[in-house]
Order: sequence, then C-alpha cells, then structure tokens
Amino acid sequence: MGSVVGRSASPDRIKDAASKTLTNARARGGEIQSLAESRLAETVGALDTNEQQLTDARAKDDAAHAALLARDEESDLEIATVGDEIWNVMGRPAQSVDYDLIFAGGKKTWTEGDPAKQPHLMGVLAGNIRNTKHPKLAARKEEWAGRIEKKATAQTEAATMADPIHARLTGLTMQRRSVADLAQLALTRFKRDLKNLGMSEAQIHEIIPDAPAGNGTPVVVPAPAPAPATP
Repeated sequence: MGSVVGRSASPDRIKDAASKTLTNARARGGEIQSLAESRLAETVGALDTNEQQLTDARAKDDAAHAALLARDEESDLEIATVGDEIWNVMGRPAQSVDYDLIFAGGKKTWTEGDPAKQPHLMGVLAGNIRNTKHPKLAARKEEWAGRIEKKATAQTEAATMADPIHARLTGLTMQRRSVADLAQLALTRFKRDLKNLGMSEAQIHEIIPDAPAGNGTPVVVPAPAPAPATP
C-alpha cells in the first residue's frame, strides 16, 4: 500500500509532494481537480511565496554574517597587535601582574566566542588598558584603548545590522515548517477524499507521489551473522 509523505519529512520534500499532487490533479480535471484545489492550492501557494522570501532572506543573512565576521577578524588582529605592543613597551616580561590585569587569560580570551558579543568584552579590555598603573604604559594607554574601541564600534554596527536580518530568516523558516505541516495534513485528507471516490491505492498514487518507506531514509539491514566454523 502506498504512503503519503510523512509529517517528519523536510518542508522541501512535503512541498514537492504537494506541488506534484496539485499538478497531477489539475491534469485530471473534474472532481479530482476541485478536491485538490480546495485542499492544497492555498498551502502550495503559501509555500511558493515563502520559498522566494527565504531565498532572499538567506542571501541577505549570508552577506550580513560575512560582514560581521570581517569586522570580527579586524578586531581580533587589533587586539593581538595592541597586546604585542603593550608587552613590548613593558620590556617583554616573562611574567607581569600589570599585563595580566589587562589581558586576563591571554589574548584568546578576548578574541574567541560569539562575534556579536565580543564588542562588549572589547569595551572591558579598553577599560583595563586605561586603568593600568604601569608607568611605561602611561603615554600610550589612551591610544591603545581608543583603537580597541574603534574596532568594537565597527563590530557592534555589523552585529546590529545582522540581528534583524537573521531574525527574519528565523521567522520565515518557522513559517515554512508550520505551513508544510498543513500541506502534509492536506495531502492525507486529499488521499481520503480519493478513497471516498472509490479509487484504488495504485490509482491514488498516480496522483499523490508515493513516499518511500521511512520517508526516504534508507533502511539499514544488518548483515547476517557469520556461520559458526565447522569443527
């Protein structure tokens, strides 16, 4: 017996099945087309619109994320450069309380993690530089802090631009899942409609694509255990 694509299938697979069903039903015309239109046309149309919106949103999200990562790389480089300059001005000490008060945990502490949150840490780092009491750093500490803050500002702007774009992508992705669930339910009900018209399983699945077992997930059959050796 044939099967309708399952609800756990991806939205793309459900949309594909619903679209093909609607096309096949329209080719039949009459009551079959009428039933398919009432069951599927609205959800297929919504999924088509959503797909176009998602394509646009993904492109914008990719561009915004790439811009954020570019600013993040620039910030990381500036943090590393400032750290090296401070260490050199201090005389390249093997150990230093003053250096540890500025770069607690080492430079990686300030460059790894979520790029959207890093600017906040950079603000703390700039404050640490300004608050240092090391006499050799006094002449340049404002310069170093300002350089860190400048990069932090650029990264904050990139993160601020990326956030609403990613939020839209998330919302459209949730829409797609929700509407796909409706489309899967509509396919199930349309199959029931066709049964009520007296159609056989074979006839029904000439219209509704037959979903493979497990909705396309390959079934892994365990290899037979080797026969015991003959004494």
